[in-house]
Amino acid sequence: MSFSLSHILKQLPLEDTSNYRRLNKVLFKELNRTCIVIDDDPTGNQTVYDIPLLTSWDLETLIDEFKKETPVFFLLTNSRSLSQKKSSEVYQEISRNILEASKLINRAFTIISRSDSTLRGHFSEIDVIKNTLNFNDAITVFIPVMFEGNRVTVNDVHYISDGDDLLPVNETPFSQDHTFAYSKANLKEWIEEKTSGKISASDVFSLPIKTVRSKNTAWLSEQIKALKSGTFCISNALNYYDLDKITQALLLAEKSNKRIVYRTSSSFVPSYIGLEPKPLLTSEKIINSDGQTGGLTIVGSYVSKSSEQLNYTLNYYNENDIIEVNVETILKEDADLYLASIITKIDESIARGNDVIVYTSRKLITGKNADSNIDIASKVSDALVALVKGIGVYPKYILAKGGITSHDLALKGLGMKRSKVLGQIEPGVPVWEMGKETKFPKLLYIVFPGNVGNKKSLLTITQKLS
Repeated sequence: MSFSLSHILKQLPLEDTSNYRRLNKVLFKELNRTCIVIDDDPTGNQTVYDIPLLTSWDLETLIDEFKKETPVFFLLTNSRSLSQKKSSEVYQEISRNILEASKLINRAFTIISRSDSTLRGHFSEIDVIKNTLNFNDAITVFIPVMFEGNRVTVNDVHYISDGDDLLPVNETPFSQDHTFAYSKANLKEWIEEKTSGKISASDVFSLPIKTVRSKNTAWLSEQIKALKSGTFCISNALNYYDLDKITQALLLAEKSNKRIVYRTSSSFVPSYIGLEPKPLLTSEKIINSDGQTGGLTIVGSYVSKSSEQLNYTLNYYNENDIIEVNVETILKEDADLYLASIITKIDESIARGNDVIVYTSRKLITGKNADSNIDIASKVSDALVALVKGIGVYPKYILAKGGITSHDLALKGLGMKRSKVLGQIEPGVPVWEMGKETKFPKLLYIVFPGNVGNKKSLLTITQKLS
């Protein structure tokens, strides 16, 4: 059942909140701590710029960031591609190392557990973080809005907006995810569902839109500070004005020593650190006009939006520069020769200056359970990694479509350890500059989330880069 966005907005007048973001920047600086965004896939930096992205979280790496007093950095875990057991092990390791590094350097920190705005991911990661860091006195603030992808929350229900229509996320294909399926769009009920009743919907505190817009930040902050240890808190927000105001109340609460752990999507991060908006990147600013090679686009995501974008884009490519990777073939034992032939074709095309698009066959192959589905996805991703590791021609760019795909290609295919997000080429689509340690130093790497954009977005970006 969908609702009208304009009808809701007419009932909820919006005050002028243009100063909240700037004051958030001041408050964050006054906290004098490092914000660590533990990201369950590589797409959470889709709203920020000039911020480090790390794929390692060993003690030495974290000590180095604390010594430099890095204000904010991302740890890219790709835990959404892992089983819950493996995800918990990764988050325990990260949390232990953060805690030890913090003590050794005497540097305070805030944790944002960044996850998907369509509610897919291991919600258990929050418990792991709090338990390992001894943050059991903390409240958990859950804000999954992501305006760049039209994800909003009102009346405690999480929606995807399509023009003027609001569609509850449990009525979208995302809720039928073969690993992270759910039945509730009301966030209170969703938390109860995901915690198997450990957290009751009736015990979850929420900040309604009307309250956010009618009360000042000092009042809102007092409500947050009054919450008991262990309480889960959600907030409704329809745009950055709402979110920036809510975030300011949270920063004020933290300044008064209220311990908070955040589980959010990507819109929250710039609001929390007070990062001013930046215009979309243009090809003139990022593409080397002297380059002679073509670009490489790799589509691994299977969500319906990715397939729609892929099918639309293929109509505009030369058939000689389109390569389908047959999933059934790469799942067989003797797939090496098949992949080698694809590598040769990629090298030949981009060396001629042609832009190439590589995609996995669209027939979804599933296993008997969630773990076997993850195993299949891992093998497919490994095949795409082998393609990137195998190419010998420096491409003009690499665009990776899909969270798991983009993480594995960057880490395993290119050998990334630390890179920088330059900004966004389209709303919600970040551009990275690969570090000097990678296979192709300084390479432009575009991370295109599977669930972002309209059917023309992939074509728009590839044409902008051509």
